[in-house]
This record gives sequence, C-alpha cells and structure tokens, in this order.
Amino acid sequence: MNQYYIKAKEFSDQHIAPFAQKIDVEGMFPRDIMDLIAENGFLKLIIPKDMGGEGAGIDAQAYVSQAFGEGSATVGLCYTMHNVALKFVLTFGNPELIEFITTEVVQHNKMLSLARSEFGTGVHVFKSESSVQNFEDYSIINGTKSMITSANYADYYLISVPNDDQNRAVNWLVPYETEGLSFKENDWNGLGMRGNISCPMVMENMKLDNQFAVYIDREKAKQKYPVNIDVIYFMTGLAGVYSGMTQTILEATIDHALSRNYPDKSLANIETVQIHLANIYASMLSAKSSLDNAVDALTNEEEDGLIKIMTARIIASENAIEAARLAMRVGGGHAYNKQGPIEMLLRDSFASQVMFPSIDVLKTWVGRGISDQPIL
Repeated sequence: MNQYYIKAKEFSDQHIAPFAQKIDVEGMFPRDIMDLIAENGFLKLIIPKDMGGEGAGIDAQAYVSQAFGEGSATVGLCYTMHNVALKFVLTFGNPELIEFITTEVVQHNKMLSLARSEFGTGVHVFKSESSVQNFEDYSIINGTKSMITSANYADYYLISVPNDDQNRAVNWLVPYETEGLSFKENDWNGLGMRGNISCPMVMENMKLDNQFAVYIDREKAKQKYPVNIDVIYFMTGLAGVYSGMTQTILEATIDHALSRNYPDKSLANIETVQIHLANIYASMLSAKSSLDNAVDALTNEEEDGLIKIMTARIIASENAIEAARLAMRVGGGHAYNKQGPIEMLLRDSFASQVMFPSIDVLKTWVGRGISDQPIL
C-alpha cells in the first residue's frame, strides 16, 4: 500500500470523515480541515526537497487525494486543486516566482487553487475570453471565471488568459488580496460538493505585477504528453477523489445492509442486495485498479500514460455515479430521506462528470489517442 495513502488515510479517518456530512449540510468551506492539512505538511508534498518540501511525485497526488476523497469529496477536490496549481508554477514558473510560491507554501502554509472555467466557454478552458493589457512592469486583467474551487478561501489562484501579443501561452498567479479581485460567493448553490464554494471569480481592472506571469514553454519544461502537467495532475487527483468515493459508497451501503434487520435476517441476506453489493464492490475495485495502473505508467513515463490516466478518470467518475445509484436502491427510503451518507454521496458523485475535461471530452480524447489521431 502506498506510503502517502497510509498517512493521508489515517488523517482522513480522524479529521475529515467525521465532518463530511456537516460540510454538506452547512455548505461551508472546510477551513479548519484545510488548515490542519497544511499544518501536517500535505500542502508541500510535491515541492522539491531542496526547497523545503518532500519531493513527492504523482503518486502522492493520486493517493492523498484518494484518501481525502474517502473522507469527503469536497476536501479531496480542494486538496487536488492546490497541487494542480502548484505543480504548474513549479514546472513553468520563472525561478523568482518558484522561490516565492514555495516559500509561501512551506513557511506560511498558503493554499493555491485553479481558476480557468468561464461562462462563455465552460470546460473548454483553453479558450479564455478574459482580456489582458500589458505594460512595462504590470498588466491589467478583466474577466470572470465561472466555477472556482476554494473560491474566496485559497490564497492564490492560477488563471488562464488568451495568448499574449507575441502569441505566447501564459497563465497568471493571482494573490487573494489583489485589488480588483472579488468573488460572488452567494451565487454558489451546488447540488453536491457543497463545501467547495465553486462560485464565480470577478477580475475588474485587476492590476498585477508582471512577476506573476507564468509563460508556458513546453520544450524547456520537457513536457512528454500532448497536455501540460497540470492537466495530468488534475485528472490524477479527480481519479483519486472519485475512486476513493466508491470505497466510501461501498462501506456505507454494507453498513446499511447489515444494520437493517428483519426477523432472522438482515438486508445483506437478501440475494438481490448481495448482487448490488457485488456490483458496487466491482465498481470500487476497477476504479482503484485503473488508477494504480495509470500512476505506474505516468511514473515510468510510459507512452500510454496519458491515455491510461484519462481512462482512469472516466472509470472513477462513471463508477462513482453507478455505485451511488445502486447504493440508493439498497438504502431505500432511509437513503431517500437523507438518513445516513448515501444520498450525499449520490449528489457528490454527479460533479465528477462535468469538471474539466468533462467525461464526454475525455472519451473523444481517448478515442483519438488509441486510433493514432492527435488528441487535441
């Protein structure tokens, strides 16, 4: 069993899982939990050792996200997004920005998030409609991002914008206190994942020092796959969160089936229920196994690593939804009346299919990739 999973699972069982339903009911960002995550060193896992981190690889992203996702999908996703944004800056940032952000994370427990989706383009995050005016020492950015995980709570936001005047691909790292940055937290009323606070982020004449620009030089950064490392880390994290969710769905369904007693038997003694439990178990096992396979491929930089992690994300997302559907059938009226966690898990599972890249987009990418066509 992965060392990062073991450590994160122990933390999750103690500090995350007991509060999952409270996070859902209150729809509040899990600030206290994220602070504990930072205090226990999880936010600096992927930072190189010579910069104060642990130098962990993509397996840490997969299995810490999985363990946290088993406790709460909301917490798992917020953690995933931090690593996605951080890995992007570590990969493409200039030395000064890398030193700055690693110091912020290592010494001050600062948290990052990603801000790319927009109302006009949705999951097509490569087509930003934001505007940037560049000056000698600073730039002015205008635009609105639509659904931002940890909105109004993260300390830094990595945003996508159109290519610059020289057609160079660029992102910006936006500090929370930047003038002209605001959040519409009251616009968030998610079906599930309610503690994410994925509300709109507004940039109105937002002035940023040019030191916060992150130019994407794929050749210099030695990018092996057609998509950048942040996309790979995002898909890995989501596959972790939702494969972890299938584990929690299985456990919740078994608990319900064993606790519902009739004369001389429980629900678990009924053959139909046994079939549902077996199918949920199969969903969990295939989701976790496909992630294991993909992580091994990415760690070894195998040619099909990207195809495998995209497929793992698809399997984890669809299996979480199917497992939750079957769990609701076993849970019956109790689950429908929100007694126990199954109904919450059903709602949380639906978010898995819509986040970038959406499941439909991913399937087209996989289909192209396995038929020798360009993915993008």
